[in-house]
Amino acid sequence: MNKVLVVGGGFAGVAAATALAEKGHSVELLESRSSLGGRVYSIPATENFPAPVDNGPHLLMGCYEETLKLLERLGEKNPFLWIDPLRLTWFEKGGQVLKLNCAPLPAPLHLAWGFLTSNAFPWGEKVAMAKALQRFSRKPFSLPPGTETLDAFLKATRQGPRSRERFWEPLCNAVMNLAADRVPTGGIGEVLHRIFFRTRRDSALAVPAQPLGELGFPRVKPFLEDHSGRIHFNEGIQSFRVQGGAFELTSRSGKTFTADALIWAIPPSNLSALWPERIWDRPKDWVRLGKSPIVSVHVILSGAVTDEPMVGLPGAKFEWVFNRNSDWGWSGKAGEQYLSFTASAAEGLGTMKDAELVELAMRELRERCPAAKDLQVRHFKATREMAATFRWTLETGPLRPGCETPFPNVFLAGDWTDTGLPATIEGACLSGHRAAKAAIDFLKK
Repeated sequence: MNKVLVVGGGFAGVAAATALAEKGHSVELLESRSSLGGRVYSIPATENFPAPVDNGPHLLMGCYEETLKLLERLGEKNPFLWIDPLRLTWFEKGGQVLKLNCAPLPAPLHLAWGFLTSNAFPWGEKVAMAKALQRFSRKPFSLPPGTETLDAFLKATRQGPRSRERFWEPLCNAVMNLAADRVPTGGIGEVLHRIFFRTRRDSALAVPAQPLGELGFPRVKPFLEDHSGRIHFNEGIQSFRVQGGAFELTSRSGKTFTADALIWAIPPSNLSALWPERIWDRPKDWVRLGKSPIVSVHVILSGAVTDEPMVGLPGAKFEWVFNRNSDWGWSGKAGEQYLSFTASAAEGLGTMKDAELVELAMRELRERCPAAKDLQVRHFKATREMAATFRWTLETGPLRPGCETPFPNVFLAGDWTDTGLPATIEGACLSGHRAAKAAIDFLKK
């Protein structure tokens, strides 16, 4: 039985480790923390905030094939609240409620019906949106000349202010975690193609029906142990040495690890610092991939403002609000509602104090939802993931490596590798499965 080391216990590492174990390989998963999840984790309830808290709300979709494959492997049953057909609600400034309700029709007719009947966009903007989206229906995408960034594409296709504020820019921020003037059009185009032009199920929203820390991760340890593997917690790697065809890792505790193959599934800056010198010139450039933050605010209110699983706040810093009463079935004291606000591409918010973030989030909600004006904030908590994603721009895109390295038995995984997708859970799972397949192919030789 071949032995494989996987370093990093986020979605990429877990996907790789469990895929290898499923194929009969002995896997040892090394994680620097005391729990799995990486940048996706939950905080237990405390006296100050009497409910679990995710470090940031995550939304999955029907097109997350690799993620769903991982969760099925781990035996997760019905882990999501599915919104199928796609349905979106926005609270506009002044109190108007805007809707987009897609129909139970094949793609892309479901979306066409949704736009046709929506009150969120003027008629002229609907036509412009439909024409723009159609450019991503087939590959290669039909992009106007000189539209390498999404902002340039929106200008060239004459997207109006309402469609930008309510659709294009919130989608860009949520998926790419960057502003539209930095995002490669082809990158977000791949997302649009997967969501809207394959099947209706692909565009369905999948809201986790439980805190993220419970989404598959508790099942990883028993899964690996049932397949002759194990997890080493609190084993951050301090050195990485390669000689001939063999490698050796040394952890901060002084332990050494070796195996027949190795998969690295850690952040690019961390791996760049560990990579042996003068072996490969690419690792030194990985720090240039940068970091982009996501900031979230979690509040328990004295009353309810919505029955929807999530709502959008057009033009707000906190563009999306998740309803934990609906998503998780949470219930506190009579009438209370638990909301999680999220701000992607949150430059400038990370340095604000918790009370300032809560004040901003509640002000943006009250400007758009009259029912929130007289409600009290009974509990609040802010979370900041300052390195939530790398920054996928025209400049950094070419820096993303594939899963192979100059060492034939060493492979890379992570949402920052060249998956063709942005830094999402799906991108992480796809990278882990690709690295596992590459390792399996190597071990067959």
